[in-house]
Amino acid sequence: MRERFSLILGLVIIVVFIVLLIIFESPFFKEKQSYTYDQALELQTKSDSPALTQKDNQFVYANKKDIDEFMDIDKSKTDLQFMDISKKVDISEEQLKEILKDKGIFKGREKAFLEAQEKYDVNVIYLLSHAFIETGNGNSELAKGIKMSNGKTFYNFYGIGAFDRNAVEEGSSFAKKQNWNSPEKAIKGGAEFVSNEYINNEQNTLYKMRWNPYNPGQHLYATDVNWATSIGSIMEHYYEKHDLKKAKISKNYYK
Repeated sequence: MRERFSLILGLVIIVVFIVLLIIFESPFFKEKQSYTYDQALELQTKSDSPALTQKDNQFVYANKKDIDEFMDIDKSKTDLQFMDISKKVDISEEQLKEILKDKGIFKGREKAFLEAQEKYDVNVIYLLSHAFIETGNGNSELAKGIKMSNGKTFYNFYGIGAFDRNAVEEGSSFAKKQNWNSPEKAIKGGAEFVSNEYINNEQNTLYKMRWNPYNPGQHLYATDVNWATSIGSIMEHYYEKHDLKKAKISKNYYK
């Protein structure tokens, strides 16, 4: 009887130990920390994906100092770049309509943004802020749509596939492949892309999308060192103006 009891007790202890190990190693309880900040900065500087910065209204290659200025968490100008953008925002269609009233191609498309948030679990304030940055507040050439030789017009609001050297041609080519032949399809398609390629790939904040601290210099959404800060600042404006509740903010990325 004692031997049986000891065996059962031993099995219970092993099971409890395994469960606790899974819990404490889970990313929901602990941020992965693979690199020190200095190690990550060095990898970003040497990355095959070049970092760019704007000087005299032109984009030029960023040096280590330029990268550090925007990558250093302690120097950040907005906490919103560290917020989990997989969480939905409680905001009404009327509030979004007010935000979009002077945003070019986006005017009157509040329902599409809300449906994108609902379907793909992507923060709607992030979605529109990102779209504003990439399209000059809805007024860029790419935002208005690119008419192809077959007579169809395609849209790309998130700069997806639009590399700096030939953004319009490559961005519209990507939109054609995805069949984003309406503004609504481009809004929802962009949300799906961000969700699948970044949020579900442990890059669920603007900072992680831009700098990927767990794999520095790899799988980065943008080349502009100011990208995450710029979008985060726009988001902050709307969060304050509409008194919105923020999701979890995490800055614990490095050893």
